[in-house]
Order: sequence, then structure tokens, then C-alpha cells
Amino acid sequence: MSTIDFLPLSSPLISTNGGAKLYFQVTNTSAETLNLYWIDMSGKLVSYGSIPPGATRMQDTSSSHVWELASDDGKMGFKFLANIPGDIKVGADLQPGFTSFEEKIIRTPDGLWSTTMGYGLIDVEASLGVSHANELPMNGQNNYASLNAIHAPSAWAAGITGKGVKVAVVDSGIAMHSEISGKIVGGYDFQDRDSDPSPDDGAYRDHSLGVAAIIAASHAPQYGRDTMGVAPDAQLLNVRVGSSQGSSSDNMAAGIRWAVDNGAKVICMPLQSSSPQIDKTVQDAIHYAFQHNVVTVLIGGNYSSFVPTGPALIGQVLKGELIDVGNYDIMSGSPFPSSNQPGANPFPWVMASSTGWVPNPDGGYSYWNDGGTSFAGPYVAGLAALLWQQNPNATAAEIIKKITAGAALGNSKALGEFETAQVGSPAADTANAAAGASYDLGGGVDLLKFASPKSAYTLTHNGDGSWEVFNRADHSSNHLVNVERLQFADVTLALDVGKGELAGEIYRLYQAAFGRTPDPAGLSFWMNALDHGTSLEQIAKEFVTSSEFRSLYGASPSNADLVNAAYHNVLQRAPDTDGLNFWVDGMNHGVSPAGLLVQFSESAENVLNVAKVIGQGFTYTPYS
Repeated sequence: MSTIDFLPLSSPLISTNGGAKLYFQVTNTSAETLNLYWIDMSGKLVSYGSIPPGATRMQDTSSSHVWELASDDGKMGFKFLANIPGDIKVGADLQPGFTSFEEKIIRTPDGLWSTTMGYGLIDVEASLGVSHANELPMNGQNNYASLNAIHAPSAWAAGITGKGVKVAVVDSGIAMHSEISGKIVGGYDFQDRDSDPSPDDGAYRDHSLGVAAIIAASHAPQYGRDTMGVAPDAQLLNVRVGSSQGSSSDNMAAGIRWAVDNGAKVICMPLQSSSPQIDKTVQDAIHYAFQHNVVTVLIGGNYSSFVPTGPALIGQVLKGELIDVGNYDIMSGSPFPSSNQPGANPFPWVMASSTGWVPNPDGGYSYWNDGGTSFAGPYVAGLAALLWQQNPNATAAEIIKKITAGAALGNSKALGEFETAQVGSPAADTANAAAGASYDLGGGVDLLKFASPKSAYTLTHNGDGSWEVFNRADHSSNHLVNVERLQFADVTLALDVGKGELAGEIYRLYQAAFGRTPDPAGLSFWMNALDHGTSLEQIAKEFVTSSEFRSLYGASPSNADLVNAAYHNVLQRAPDTDGLNFWVDGMNHGVSPAGLLVQFSESAENVLNVAKVIGQGFTYTPYS
């Protein structure tokens, strides 16, 4: 386990520029007040406040910044360079200890557990055991990226939409919007003690509406901005237990019990607190829900804590009686920095994304890149509704188990389970996957074959570019390096989707040239050509002479028109003046239309945009 060093106050350490952004926390269990100082680049002490006995303080920092912690009475003091996230605990003897917050993988009877992601990102397809279906198109202002990340369309293709299941939103009151018109079938206001659970006009008037829409918003086609619900045919109970100023534990408990007594099968309570204490009143109400076969979904919290806080702490006590949710960043493949983490004590905790457009009380929509655990939780509540429709005679415990099992992590590298690595050649290699083996197949476009359908596995893309393939049946895991393609019993998957990687290049070129997802036959043909030595610019030349390209970019566009169209069609934005002038000048001095297309297609901006769609690989039909 990584650690940091604590040095005497006399140590000549000062902060420097650069370093990675991270955080640390200080837990003061001594009887003294502790004072926190940042030591700036000139060695000057900059006060960052005090930490009283019994308190915990979270602090953002850089890995190149030096800090000092000293007691009020001068009996204790030390300097440290916080180059990894963790908890600095000062005990009764005024001596510091350190617990790293770096991710650790733990094997449990229910699967692999990550201290940062719990059982991992939910997978609707895996939890329901249904076949894979086509993903939603990524071409508008909506929440489709978050739905695709959890394979929600696979449930709808199988006819599972949450029909007949009531989901209670226990929060600050759902505002009306066309997305949820007719979905609310009951409610009560425990804040004002009346039958009108409408929200107040404060900061959180849109909160419950966003939650409700993610659960059950309409799938009716519409132009422009849109939100789709995970369980579009579920019914909603509007249970108001607080206002924009907060919610009392008595109200929360009463709301939970009312929801149970009025037919809810799922309770989604997107309320958080930074408290390190268990609220017994709320705990008893959640236990009541579990006894009546209701699944409660709580949010993990947004305090960057290594462990849950507030209501989410109940998940550690009533293990298996509810499920907590962390906030997953689909761009980074890891939790948002604001999200609480589950820690080293396994219990039902999963991840979901909060990114996307959701409706607001003004009749429009609002975009959230990081919508907090509040907008991650309803994706899990929606999955619970789907599972109840599919398994009406199940128990709440069984529904929770299906959610965590479907979200099983594929990263067992930290457990040392891998056999000696299978090493490939500089040319294209084909191998059959063996349970527990790791593979580095070297150069070329390499193919690894798996015996079962893709739904039997969980894939995880690691930060270092490697992949883990976790087999849900035997709990073995394969660690993959330099493996470009995977062949399952039912589909073939391309993993080489990053900048400069062949499958990703041709997928992006299709979207850049034609503004659409590649057709299977064309994708198969041109991937094969690229795999066997045809350059990307040669393919781009073929694309720009096509009638489809001319219909999108114009029959005979000027250089300025072509550049302007590339900005709008590829990057989905208007050109900045400097960029427009740069590329027009380039075309005036010899850059061809095909060359321009390749430059825009492989630009860092477009690679990042398209990663939302293909960042976890994409299926294709091998060319024959």
C-alpha cells in the first residue's frame, strides 16, 4: 500500500508548480485543535483553517504541494507532501498515521470489489440476462450516453420497460413536465402535511424532476433535447419529505413507510448528508421497506469521501437490504472526483453515470456533465423496476443481488491471479482465451477468441490502456495488452478505438465524412482495408468523392465553405476565427479535402467526442 512521509517542521520543503490534482483528508482524533497550512513556492505559510478534536477535513491539493499540520499548543507538528490521496489520522498521542485511498481490489463471495467503485458500473443487459441490442444514436442533446453505458436499450428490445412497477421518489417534490405526464399515480407532502407534493421555488425545484425523468421519462420520439427513462412504463409516487433547505429524518422515515404502504416496489431517495453518523430513524424505515419486499436505492454522497456518509452509511449496517450508488464519469472510466467512494468494507454499492440532459420545471431541459450521485441513483432505481417486471415473484434481496452481480468488476489484476503471460509476435496473432491467463500479443491486429457469448463477460478498460475480461460464470479474469479484437460466441468486438488505432480511425472517419454511424458492411470492408495496409487518407479520398459526402458538404464548396462545414459536421460547433483562418490557409496551400477530413476526424476534440460512443469498443462483422 502506498504511503506518504511525515517530516519535522524544520524540513526545508516548499511547494513547486505542476503536479497532479488530488486531495487528502485529515481526521483529528486527538484532544488538540490542529492548524493546517499550505507552504507556498516561497516557503511562506498560508493558513487553511483549523480542525477541532473529533473533526474531519477534506482538502484539494496538487501532488507537488507541501503542507504543515501543527497543534494549537505547539506540542506537535509535521510537514508532508500529499502525493497520493488518503486519510491522515492524528491519534491521541498526537502521532500521524496514513491510510491510502488508492484503489484496492478485494475478492468477496459475491464477486470482485473495488474500494473506489464497489461492484462497478451497472449493466442492465447482464442483470436481466437479455441479448445485446443496438445502442441509441449519439447525435443529439439527451442522456443517451448514460443509457448506452449501462446497455439499457437491451432491456427495451426484450420488451422489459418497468410496466406495472411503482417507483417512489422520496425527495423534495416532483415538478410537472411533459416527459413524465401521466406517470405520477400518487403522492403526499410530509413537509407541509398536505396532498400537494409540488416542490418549492428554491434551488432544488428541478431536483426530483430530473430523478423522476431518468427513471421513467417517455420514449416518444421528439425533435431536439430529450430524456429517456430507464423504465419508461413504470409508475411514479411523488413523496415530498423536504424543501430546498433540507429534509428531516422524521419526514424521510415517514415518506419511506408511506411509499411502502402505497404499493412501491422501488424507493429512490436522492438525499445526502456529510454526517458520519447512522440515522436510526431512517435505518428502521429502510428495514421496514426490506421486510415488505421493497428495494431502496440511496445515493452515496458528493463529498469526495473514501467511505459513505449520511443515509448511505446505512448500507454498511443493513447489508443486502438496500443498495448505494456512486457517480461514474463515462469519459474517464472512473468515479467523478466529487463522488463518495465505498471503501474497503464490501456491501451493495454500484456505479451509474449522471451525465446528460434532464427536464426542468420551466418546460425545457438542463445539461449536467456531473449531475452528482443524485442523478446516478435513478439509473439504478430504473434497473430495479425492470428487474421487478421480469421477476415479479422475486425477493428484494434477490433483486439487489441481480444488480450487483450484473455490475461485477473485471479487474482482478491486483489479486495476482494471472498465469504466466501469453506473448504474441510482431505480426497479427490469433489465440484462444484460457481462464485466468494474461495476454500481450505484441504488434499487428491481434484476435483473442472466447467460447461464450459476450453477455457472459464484463469488460473493463484500465487507465494504462490495458483491458480486463471478467468471466461471470467461473470468476476468472484475463488481463489484455496489445489485443485489438475479441471474438465471442455471438459477436466480434474492436478494442483498438483510441487515437491512432485502426478501428477507431475508420469509425471516426465515417462519422466525419457522412455524419452517421458506419453501416455494418461498409465498416467491415474498410476496417479490413485499413488492417491490411491501406492508409486512412486513401480511404478518405474515396469518401470525399462519394455522392453522400457531396450531399453533406456541397457539390463544389469553396475552401472556406468546406472548412466551415467540417467544423459543424465533425466537431458539432461553429469554427473559431483562428482555426477557420488556419485551415483555409492550409487548403489554399495544398491541403486536400481528404487531408482536411482526416485532420478533423483524428483531432483531439473529435477523438474525445466519439469516445463517448466507442470508448468501450464496438461490435463489427469481420470481412469475408
